[in-house]
This record gives sequence, C-alpha cells and structure tokens, in this order.
Amino acid sequence: MTKKQQQQQQQQQQPSPPHEALWIGQQQPLPGIDGNSTRRAVLMLLLTCLLFLLAFNARLVSKAPAEDGYDLYISNIIPSKQELPPLSSSSVFAGNVDVGTGAAIAADEASAGVSPAAPRPAAPAILPPAPAPEDTTASPQKPPFSDDDDGQGTLEASVVETTDGSIHYAYIIVIASEAPYQSRRNLIRSSYFGLYDNLIPCMRYNTDVFYTFWIHGGPPPSNTPQRRQYEAEKMEWNDMVEMPSHVPFEQETVLDWVESTLKTSRRIEYDYLIIQDIETFLQLHVIKRELDAGVIGEYSNMPYVVSMDQPLNLIWGSFSGTEDDKHAAIIGADAAQLAMSKRDQIQQQFAVSKHLLTNTYNYYRAVSGVLKAETDATLEPEEAVEEQGRLIPEFVREDRFSDTRRFIRWENNVESVHIEDQAITKVYQDSDFSDLARWTSLRSLSTCTRHYYSSDRPNDRDPASIAVVTSSYIYDSCMEPSATLAAENKRQYAIKHGYSFVARSSEFAQQLVKHRKIVWGKIDVVEKLLPKYRWLFWLDMDAVVMDQSRSIEALLEKASNSYQGNFNEIDLIIARPHQDKMINAGVFLIRNSRWSLQFLREVQDTIEWYNRGPSFEQGAMADVINRPENRNHVLLLDGDDQTFNTLPRLYTPNISFVVHFAPDKCPNDAVLKGLEAADIIRQGGIVSSLDEE
Repeated sequence: MTKKQQQQQQQQQQPSPPHEALWIGQQQPLPGIDGNSTRRAVLMLLLTCLLFLLAFNARLVSKAPAEDGYDLYISNIIPSKQELPPLSSSSVFAGNVDVGTGAAIAADEASAGVSPAAPRPAAPAILPPAPAPEDTTASPQKPPFSDDDDGQGTLEASVVETTDGSIHYAYIIVIASEAPYQSRRNLIRSSYFGLYDNLIPCMRYNTDVFYTFWIHGGPPPSNTPQRRQYEAEKMEWNDMVEMPSHVPFEQETVLDWVESTLKTSRRIEYDYLIIQDIETFLQLHVIKRELDAGVIGEYSNMPYVVSMDQPLNLIWGSFSGTEDDKHAAIIGADAAQLAMSKRDQIQQQFAVSKHLLTNTYNYYRAVSGVLKAETDATLEPEEAVEEQGRLIPEFVREDRFSDTRRFIRWENNVESVHIEDQAITKVYQDSDFSDLARWTSLRSLSTCTRHYYSSDRPNDRDPASIAVVTSSYIYDSCMEPSATLAAENKRQYAIKHGYSFVARSSEFAQQLVKHRKIVWGKIDVVEKLLPKYRWLFWLDMDAVVMDQSRSIEALLEKASNSYQGNFNEIDLIIARPHQDKMINAGVFLIRNSRWSLQFLREVQDTIEWYNRGPSFEQGAMADVINRPENRNHVLLLDGDDQTFNTLPRLYTPNISFVVHFAPDKCPNDAVLKGLEAADIIRQGGIVSSLDEE
C-alpha cells in the first residue's frame, strides 16, 4: 500500500467534525456542551420544521384547488370543470354587443379557436357521512375550501337600525312556495338557518340576514286537515307572508312586494335580495361569503369580481327567457331599484319573456352603448365611468355554456354537483334536498340571537327568560278562522315586553298515540319548555290579551307584595274563578324549579284523569295541587276573576288583563269579537263590555 493510500485510509477512519454530527448515533458533543442537550435541541428543531411544513401544506390545500385537474371537495375528489381563461370584471360588460359572462366566454373561445367544452365527468359515488346531531356549543367544521368567515351572523355582522327608523339587512332571502310544501319549508329552516324547532324562537331578526317564505297560490281549502296544519305552521314560525291567490310567483311580483311592502310599509332596507323557488337548493353560505368578499365563483375557473364602486348594482342569474330564469336570482338593491323604476318601459319594449330580470338584461343590452356614449360625451373620463356604473347594472349570466354555469339542474345524483355549483334547481324530493345539504357541507346562516336560559345562572330580570305559550293545534273547523289571529294577539304582547312566544301543536297531536284526551297536550308542552325558561305564561287558544301594557313582571311583583308567606317558594300561580268548583288551567304561570318539574311528572301519572271529563288535565292538576306537600308551592287565586283569567261577562275596563272565552259551544265567534275589542283598546279606545256569544 502506497503512502498516499495509507493517508486516505487514515482520513476515512477519523471521526466527523462537530458541525457534521447531525445523524443520531454519529454526533459528537461540542466542547463544553452536554451530549444529551445537543440531541434534545436537534430533535426539537426537526420537530418544529416538520410541524411548519404540515401547517403550510394544509394552508395551501384549504386555499387553492388542486393543480392536477381535481378540486378538493369536502372529503371527496371531484373532477373540476374544464379550465377556461380567467374572467375580469371589465370583460363582463361588452357595451351594446352583449352584457354578461356569456359574451366574454364566447369571445375568448372564438379568439382562441376553442370549441365548447364537453360535459363534465361524474364524480366518484361517495356520499359524505351523515352529520352528527346539532351541537349548539361547538362551531361547525369548516370545509377545506372555506375561508375564516363562516357566514354566520355575528355581533359584528348584525342588523343595522338607521337614524330614520328603518332596519337594514345585508341579505333578504325570499323563498317562493305554495302552501302544501310544509316539509320542504321545514328542511329549508333547518338546513339554511339552523332552525330545527321553535322551542327557543327567533323573536327578532337581529343578524345581517332576513328571510321569509313568500306563499303564493292561496292557502289550502278551509275545513281540511291540510288547512289546519298550515295555520299551525304560521302560528309556530311567523316566517310566512301570504299573497292573494291571484298573485303569481314571478320576479316582478316578488320585487314589487319587496319594494312596496318591505321597504315602504315595514321600512326594511337591504343590500342584496336573493330569490328562489321552493324546489331550488342554494349553497347559501357560499353565495353570502362570495358577495361579502366581492368575488363570485372564487373556486371556479371563471371568477367574477364585483365592482367596488357600485357593488349593489348587480343582477346575477339566468336570462334565457325560459322558466329556468325564475328558479333563482340575486339582485343588488341599486339594480332592483333601477329595474322597478324602468319596468314599464322595459316590459313594453323588451318583453321577450315574462321574467322582469331577463327583460331588464335585454333592455340594457340594447341601450348600454347609447348610455355610455352620452356619458362619455358630457363628462370627464373618471366621472363618466362612475356614472355608467350607476346607470347600467352588471349582469352575471348563468345560462350560457354548461361547463361554465354555476346554476344547474338536478341530475338525480349528488355526484354531478361540484364545488362551484351555487344553485341546483328542480330538486323535487326532500331526501335529495337533504343529501345535497350533506354533500355540500351546507352551513346554516344565523338569523337571530336566540335566548338560552340556564338554571345554574338564573336571571329573573331578563325578559327573554319568560315565555308566553299557547296551543297551535286546531282540533276541527271550530277555531280555524280565529286561531292564527288569537296567536298573533299573544305574539304581539310577547314582542312588546321582550318575552319569547311559543306555539305548539305536535304535543297535542301525539295524545292520539298516548290514548289521552287531546287537551293533555298542554302538560306535554309545558314539561318540554319549562327547563328552557324561568317562567312560562300559559294561555289557551281561546284566551285573549286585552291589556297589552301590563307586564308579567308587574303581575309577579304585585303577587309577591300581597302574599303573606315566602314568595320565593311559589312555583305555580293559578286561578279558581268566582263560583267555579275547579281551578281553571286555561291561564297560569309556572316557574322553572325542581318542584315544578316533579309536579308535572305527578300530573302525568294521574291515569284516572286521562279521559275523564269534563276536567281532564285540570282535574289531574287539582288533585296534585291538593296534596299537602304541594300546597306551599301554589298561589291559588281563589275567587279571583281579574288578575289574568277573566270571563267575558266579568270584563272590567282598565282592570281586566286576559279574557278567557270558554263557552260550552264553539268559542270562535266570541274570540273574534274579543280580538276586535283588544285592537280597539290597543289603539287607545275604550270597550265597556264584552259579548260572551
């Protein structure tokens, strides 16, 4: 072996210098530093780098579509649409040639020699798992393509009360529906707005979202089960506005109602109006998020940037002239005002269809060049552009090529729905609507801040901890004409004082299964609601609040001052009117307490009163009240005809609070007369007596 080879062999056998000691098992301790400390420092460094890389990668995945031709869509891989040139806001408006995205797409394809893309491939047949039960304490999980804004109404995005007394919402959502679609309306309430029941109701829309069901075609026929269910829904939800039967669902009729009734009569203003029919599914939270951000179709290949100067002069929809045009549309407030101000001219000269927004599109397609020329000739360039943005709406068109539209028809499978599809029309089955909500991970928009009462932290001074409760179950045709009006009387009383109002029918309907008289539903309702409130004020359907100014707090204070014992032990206040042998459970107050819940359990267990008339649940309540251990918890207003349960013949002006119309025959006519009298009193008039018939 040569000397040079010996030197090379010795160099290979020498230990690595300290700065190369990065591999476990080879590192040498640095001078003055413990070897174990070095290993720990190196491991921590490696772990930190790994976490940083993972976080950075997750950020990229959540913010951008995959680059291999697939979009990340929930937990599934779904083919994206064919790539098309990006669309700028300036290319959407094409002067007097065309208005909308379609013209820009056609121009781009023609210049590039590209033919329309082939239909989209189907996505893998993988349905996301069913959502877990609603958890009101946890925030909903964000899908990979969402940003930090979850679309929920918050204190920062709430309704604005303007100086002139009007109320301003960012979004008004109008869902056109015929009366029989009750199950679909319930699906929309739960899927769109997170309203699964009315136990803790929305008494006031105090976020930036307001919605209503616009009922057209008239109510179901009178004296039918369908009509009674429809009236119960109106009482329970208070989110339905009923059009005269001769008013059809058209874009023009909805816009006319919004401009005349909502804006003028109810003084409700808005930024964007979203209109859909009952058979359309919208990715509502995505639409809201994109309009808030000013970019429509942010995850599509053709995003559209909303004008920063005139964001509300926008019409987004289909303008084909067919029935598809009215399934869904989004209109900015400025564009709606323009369309309504020019509708006579538009409908006379450009009525190519019966859809106002389609005719508006064709109108501006024809006159936009003239308007631009006039403003260019009379104004400075910057002023001309600004004036054109005010005079000419921007149109986002969704009826051109199947590979670029975001409003699509339902194809009977969720796999055909992609991330960029904002509206799916003609969804006839409720099960398909539910599957779409799961497939798209639809997240509900909050429409109100609802009261949640905690017995651990009671607040007797919070009006929302008091609920006014009644029945919305209409037994037969007797109370059909007056039930909804009587519920509205109680609702207005609750609103005036900041209470919750709850009307229930399901608990009455289930008595048929329980083999009890239907009036026992009252006990089921109270037992269900009581843990959610501090006090419940129960009123039968045929009870009418005559004096709307009298508060429950004042009533409780008066009772407390007159009671000889410890009022804090009183959990039930109920009356036995003069000359009555039995308590009257048509009106009573009950406090949320352990005793009250046990009392209700004991009432439920009195089997002998299930079908024993005429007292039924009243007889059961009386029996349980009379037990010695319960008497100290009950304030019996014995012989009291005025505190809150007054018969019509005993009505006294300025004294009587609630009148209970409970004749032996149907109380409908008497209730209607009582409601008329209550309206007179509310408007400052005087009613000296009431008719019991």
